[in-house]
Amino acid sequence: MARRLVAEPEVPLRRAAQIRVIYADTDRMGIVYHGTYLRYLEHARVEFIRGLGFAYSDLERMGVGLPVIDLAVTYLRPAEYDDIITVEVGLAKLSFARLHFVYRVSVQPGDRRDFDGPEPLVVLRAQTFHGCLDMQEHRATRLPESVHDILERYYLDARGDSTEGQEAT
Repeated sequence: MARRLVAEPEVPLRRAAQIRVIYADTDRMGIVYHGTYLRYLEHARVEFIRGLGFAYSDLERMGVGLPVIDLAVTYLRPAEYDDIITVEVGLAKLSFARLHFVYRVSVQPGDRRDFDGPEPLVVLRAQTFHGCLDMQEHRATRLPESVHDILERYYLDARGDSTEGQEAT
């Protein structure tokens, strides 16, 4: 089986969520169960979108969903019970029918018992790929133009390129 490592994100990241690890998120050793991180990523992605000015639920009311069609996670070190994890999100790629998000999950200095830094502990890096889905027909569709415009504005601004009319690829 090929090993696919997720590189450090090359796009600007925005802090989207801080989450305290509760006991239910861990295994018997007090370590966050690997599948739990996917929930953390979703939480941060939804908050990231909300921070851009619209809620994911608004998109669903428009009849559009963004299902995950692929994902990759590289686990670097464990998060532990009672840590406060920070999830940062960036939009790596945007088209009218697909989105590619990148993530960094870390424990900041002071957010773990007896850990004061100086640098954050990077727990994992991840990326998710999403297709745009017509929820009624269950077929691929385009993002509503108003949503694409909001995402494109962020995408271009995050790169320091606010050229009007330029399509994000």
